Amino acid sequence: MGEFVNDFLLMVQFLTRIPVNKNLHCEKENFRKASIFMPVIGLIVGGIQWILYKLAVLVLPANVSVAIAMLLGIMVTGALHIDGLGDMCDGFFAFKGNDRIIEIIKDSRIGSYACVTIVMDLLLKYSLLCFIVPRFSLAMIAAPVIGRFSIVFIAFIGKTAKSTGSGNLFIGNIGKLQLFITVCITALLLIFIVGLNPEYTAALLLASLILASVFNLYCNRKIGGLTGDLFGADNEMAEIITMLIISVIIR
Repeated sequence: MGEFVNDFLLMVQFLTRIPVNKNLHCEKENFRKASIFMPVIGLIVGGIQWILYKLAVLVLPANVSVAIAMLLGIMVTGALHIDGLGDMCDGFFAFKGNDRIIEIIKDSRIGSYACVTIVMDLLLKYSLLCFIVPRFSLAMIAAPVIGRFSIVFIAFIGKTAKSTGSGNLFIGNIGKLQLFITVCITALLLIFIVGLNPEYTAALLLASLILASVFNLYCNRKIGGLTGDLFGADNEMAEIITMLIISVIIR
C-alpha cells in the first residue's frame, strides 16, 4: 500500500505544481508503475478547473469563468504541457537537422513558432470550452483525462530520441500491464465520473490512440523518436481533439 501511495504522489509531484512535502522513491521502476495514475492526474487537474468554473459562473459570465478556469489549470500544471507544445513547434519547424532540432526543443528560450502555437492552442481551447461547457461542463474533466492517457500510450509505442531526459523515464519503460490498467482507469473515469456512455468513451479513446500513433510516426521521421517535451505536445493535441469531438456530439 505504501508503494502504491508513493507512486501516486510521484505522479502528482512530477506532473503538477501541487506541493508534495514527502520524500518519495523515484527509481525508473516507480515511474513505470506510477504511469497508471496519469489519467487520475488529469481528473485532478480537470476537477479543480471544473469546480472553479462552477463557482465562478454563479457570479460571472460563462466565457469569463472559462478563462479563469483555464488560467488555474495552467497554474496547477505549471504550463508543463503547453510549454512542450511550443518547444516542439520551435524545433520541428526550424527546418534543421535532427541534432539541431533536439537542441532547439531543449532551449528554454521561446521562438516565434512557439509563441504563435501557444496562443492558438489557448484560443482554440477557450473557444471550444465556451461552446461546450454551458451544455456539458464535465468536458473540462474529460479532456485532461484523455490527454494524460494519450501520453501513456505514446510512451508505450515510442522510442527515445536522445540518451537522457525526463521522457526516458517513461519511453520504453511502460509495459502491457500498465497500458491495460491505464485504459481501464481512463474508461472508468469517463463513464462513471464524466458520465459519457461506452460508445462515446470508445470513440474518444480511439481518436486519441490514432492521434498518438500518427504523431509518434511524425516524431520518428523528424528526430528519430520522442522526448519529454513531445509528451506535452501530444497531451495538448489530444485534449483539443477530445474537445472537438465532444463539440460535434453535443451540437
